[in-house]
Amino acid sequence: MTSYEVYSPDETATPAPEDAHGERWRVAIEYSNNGQAKPPTIVGVSETYHLTRDEAMAAARKQAFEFDPPDPFSPQGRTVYRDGPDGFLVIIRGAMTVFHMSVRAVQFVGSA
Repeated sequence: MTSYEVYSPDETATPAPEDAHGERWRVAIEYSNNGQAKPPTIVGVSETYHLTRDEAMAAARKQAFEFDPPDPFSPQGRTVYRDGPDGFLVIIRGAMTVFHMSVRAVQFVGSA
């Protein structure tokens, strides 16, 4: 006879905050990974939950101007564009090359 371990959720875990509509928002930053490194793209999602989309957009806007990706090595300037309703396209000029990254407010739906 085979026995299986029964999944038991962690009752002590603190649920993410929710607003009146049950929405939870985070900030996601996507950028290319150091030259030929694998994986070629890094997507980082903040651990901080925001109660509303507006709060997440304010945090995403701040990160668009402040986040320092590994490339370019010697940043010379940055231009930020609004890219649709939930994000920003960031162009970072280096001494020899130009890089870009995407910063977005994303709605947490769930995980499996």
